[in-house]
Amino acid sequence: MNNLTCKLNLPLGPSIRDPSLEADLQARIEDGHRVFAVGDVHGHLATFRALLHRLRLKPDDRVICLGDMIDRGPDSAGMVALLRTHPQLIAIKGNHEHMAVQSVQADGSFEAWAPWMKRGGKSTYASYIVQAEGDLWQAKRTMLDDFIWLDALPTQIVLDRIRLVHAGYDPRMPLDMQGEKELLYIRKTWFTHEGSVDPARTVFFGHTTTTKLGEAGEVAYAPTTLPDGRPAWVGLDVGAYNHVAPGITAVNIHTLREIKQPTLRCDRWFERIDRRSRTAKNQGRVWKGESNMKEADVAISFGLTALNQQRQHGRGRARKAKRDLEQVGVVFPPSLDSPVHHGRTAKGHRIVHRSRPHQWNMQARGPTAFRVYHRTGELEPISLHRQWRAKRSPSQA
Repeated sequence: MNNLTCKLNLPLGPSIRDPSLEADLQARIEDGHRVFAVGDVHGHLATFRALLHRLRLKPDDRVICLGDMIDRGPDSAGMVALLRTHPQLIAIKGNHEHMAVQSVQADGSFEAWAPWMKRGGKSTYASYIVQAEGDLWQAKRTMLDDFIWLDALPTQIVLDRIRLVHAGYDPRMPLDMQGEKELLYIRKTWFTHEGSVDPARTVFFGHTTTTKLGEAGEVAYAPTTLPDGRPAWVGLDVGAYNHVAPGITAVNIHTLREIKQPTLRCDRWFERIDRRSRTAKNQGRVWKGESNMKEADVAISFGLTALNQQRQHGRGRARKAKRDLEQVGVVFPPSLDSPVHHGRTAKGHRIVHRSRPHQWNMQARGPTAFRVYHRTGELEPISLHRQWRAKRSPSQA
């Protein structure tokens, strides 16, 4: 695989196109509706949702993700779930999806492919475990279903004046002969080529971060133009985790108008794991996380650490809510030995209280040693607890 970034022994197939999808998109553009192209999202689900909010999509608008929707980031499982259920989202296959689907075995079972796990797949694997609340069987079952769906995605979309692809094209080959090897993995041979591969169409692509094509965090445009004045290509992988100006950008493929969403704080895993000292000597060096980690911290312990943190956070919120209610007079029984379900938090975590049966004390939390004084010839302290017992059992008073 010369001139490609992946040297793995992978099965590489032909190009896959969806004629009905292409006809639908072309009709929408001709009718004046908006169609956006978005570069590599890489599991940054919260940031992608924020971008969708910025786009203010109308019912007939569409958003096309140019591959690499998974891996590296904190919530690839949620990203795939959104793509499969949102009626306005369209996706094409990237090299990370191609590596991930190698985990689907010939007998229909799922077994994580080791080379994929070393290239950002561990965060995807872990995100499915977190989604399944630690149920590994359920996580694998969902991954198997999702990865079969990813494998069937088109590898390029060709319209009248536009081409959309993940990595690019090999300018030395006819366009209709290029397959997954070129469309999913090519880099330098593609973007260093002087000229255009298709004089009638602008090529929108991701895969190669725009730090190698122009300015970090900005959409890159080819120096070569087509006969109608449009750029020969547009690079859209602005880098959701580039450390300089991280974000995700959508470009209207008809007007070339850009809308960028900076990576949200909750998605900035690269800052949380970056242990490099912030000295002038280290400025400009390639970042490395602890143990050379280059994917979201959800990958630590295959998601179990993240799952435990979520549960602790949920329990903390439940305790705070309980204390706030007690301050306004709502009384809770103490926990039972057996679990009792009391609903869910806003994030869906179960709230469970445990208590011993038949030993409920309905008194609110707080001091119980108050004394009441009244005049009976002399001051006499009367215990509130003794008064309560006297009322409940007059014969024993």
